[in-house]
Amino acid sequence: MDFDFTTFPVLETERLTLRALNLEDTKAIFGLRTNKEVNEFIDRRTPKNLSEARAFIDLITKLAANNKGVFWVLESKNNHQLLGTIGLRNFEDEEDYAEIGYEIHPDYQERGYMNEAFEEILQYGFKEMSLKTIEAFTHKNNTASKALLEKHAFVFQPERTDEGFVNNIVYRLAVSGS
Repeated sequence: MDFDFTTFPVLETERLTLRALNLEDTKAIFGLRTNKEVNEFIDRRTPKNLSEARAFIDLITKLAANNKGVFWVLESKNNHQLLGTIGLRNFEDEEDYAEIGYEIHPDYQERGYMNEAFEEILQYGFKEMSLKTIEAFTHKNNTASKALLEKHAFVFQPERTDEGFVNNIVYRLAVSGS
């Protein structure tokens, strides 16, 4: 699996542009990654200031530049607001595998935006990247995340664990024959 994200894959849905994260997104990313509702089910260090948000953007940019991950911003076509993020990373060559991660600001939840982005990213992952398996690690109490995964035919993997994250559960989607 040799990916090349040097030309970033901008994707479009009916209401969204899925584009690369950039420094102009610093305030919005800071707001998203420090939001208590967004972080309720995510175990991560939150940025303390805009400088730490910029450092996160630099990290994501390097991930794509090194073809180790691809991370999209969900931008509204209507008002160009950053609504959330979605990405693929932790690629495994032998299994044609990636992990999917996603978050959306509470102001935009339950409006179908993440569902729209999910459909586009899954299609991109399986068709353009030739992935065979995509997994998601989500908190056992995150009912919205579990519903999204199940809507997209991800299957709960009760025997799997997320090392270091005792409250996470694993869902898997594999193309036929995988």
